[in-house]
Amino acid sequence: MMRVLWQDVRDAIHAAFAEEGYDDVRAEHMAVLQHPGPDGQRPSTLAARAGMSRQAINHLISHLERAGYLERYTDPADRNARLVRLTERGRKLMQRMEAIAASIEREWAREIGARRLDELRATLADLGAARQRQARRLWPVPRVSCASCVSRALWAWRCWRVAPGGSRLRQKRD
Repeated sequence: MMRVLWQDVRDAIHAAFAEEGYDDVRAEHMAVLQHPGPDGQRPSTLAARAGMSRQAINHLISHLERAGYLERYTDPADRNARLVRLTERGRKLMQRMEAIAASIEREWAREIGARRLDELRATLADLGAARQRQARRLWPVPRVSCASCVSRALWAWRCWRVAPGGSRLRQKRD
């Protein structure tokens, strides 16, 4: 049910974008543009947020960059890393997307009432928090006592996860 609602919201945003001259933004770009937005984020963070590989998210970022919505720049704290930021055109796009989403929420409030919509928001926030707690329990960061073992342990943790039943799951490497 939530997937259908999300698709409706995504389709409404995409249709409004096409009408307003943002016809180079496709539905799949929502993976990059989703709340809270890409400003100041590493592509790997955006990939994790969207549940995509870094290669796939970088393809979308490149398209948005060529269209003038985003730009990549070197992270001042880590010269080897790149960050993404919105351009002026990208900020206008995000503002428009937020306005469309707010309009949809007002429509939902008229349909089910403001109180029930607030309850829905609170319930979804609780479910999101529970999901994060569960993920931390299932896949905690390994503890190591030897500093020289840290990089190997973190690499192994990224590649292998233990499923709830104790079996090992191979995680796809980006």
